[in-house]
Amino acid sequence: MPDFLTAVLSFAVPLGITLFVLPKFAHIASALGLVDQPGRRKVHTSPRPLVGGLAMSLGVAIGCLLFMPLTLISGHAGGSMRGFYAGLVILVLVGFFDDFREVHHRLKFLVQIIAAVMVVYFSRVSLTTFGDLLHLGSIDFPSLGLFMTMLGIVGVINALNMIDGVDGLAGGVSLVAFAAFAFLSFFDSHVTIMLLCLAVSGALVAFLTYNWHPSRLFMGDAGSLFLGFSASFVSIAITQDTGSLVKPVAPLLVLAVPITDTLTVMTKRVMKGKSPFYADKTHLHHILLKYGFTKRQTAAIIIAMSAAFSLLAIVGTLLDIPEYDLFLIFLVYFFSYFSASFFAKRILYNRRTKNSSVAA
Repeated sequence: MPDFLTAVLSFAVPLGITLFVLPKFAHIASALGLVDQPGRRKVHTSPRPLVGGLAMSLGVAIGCLLFMPLTLISGHAGGSMRGFYAGLVILVLVGFFDDFREVHHRLKFLVQIIAAVMVVYFSRVSLTTFGDLLHLGSIDFPSLGLFMTMLGIVGVINALNMIDGVDGLAGGVSLVAFAAFAFLSFFDSHVTIMLLCLAVSGALVAFLTYNWHPSRLFMGDAGSLFLGFSASFVSIAITQDTGSLVKPVAPLLVLAVPITDTLTVMTKRVMKGKSPFYADKTHLHHILLKYGFTKRQTAAIIIAMSAAFSLLAIVGTLLDIPEYDLFLIFLVYFFSYFSASFFAKRILYNRRTKNSSVAA
């Protein structure tokens, strides 16, 4: 394992660099027009510079170059960080161009798929098992590793992208996730991955000092692509090597809130005959805002939910709770949320009608 100083610096250096460059990037972005304008679906009322992703990726990149080995990923024969870094570079660049001049969604999907392929062939990291989720034995699919890796990476990227709707929300949920991943990596001796998680966590702490409500800047698509890709890579890397103490269900719990929200929203859109990527206001943060919670309260509630599931993932790993029991908890949450989402609008309507009647 790395010495204590290396671990601390892996966190502190990205934090310091991100804190230093964020206001400078924000000033340049405002001058260039790289800002998120208020609009129909937006909850902010004034333009915000879209530089959080660029600043965080720069901080993490320098931290990784200084303190992380480039070659070996423990448990993955011949694995290195090269595929991850290559995928990250092209995703951040495409995210930046999308923030500046909107990129077609098909091109973004293509780049996400290319990044996943790089992870498989250059980092030797791929999703080949779900573990024993159904108490019927391990669900393995080695021949489908490339396809499942692409599906997993694209899914997590878009889940974190779609939850980015309130000041501090995506950053807070991501910070909880990477803190949990850092602990799980340490527990299973995934040294390189642990240092990566510490670096991302440091950058996120710096970002949240500017993004917590009332925010002064946003992460933009460069940020959500960066965080989603990193989270999916870590999830696969710490669970897919033979003999890993961290089971595939653990990352599923850590990311349960954004994954469940995204799957629910996309399913309901398809049921209505719309594109799953149709923009609307049916995400969990939109619902909480409609129920009268403030932006701070909304972010805090969802982050607390993520923290609870992350704690469950950690406790389940430490106590070696059966995977199928943990998966059952996820399924209960998923179907409870999915079912409740159909009644949220009706309950809100009845509540408003009742309040109007009382006021009259």
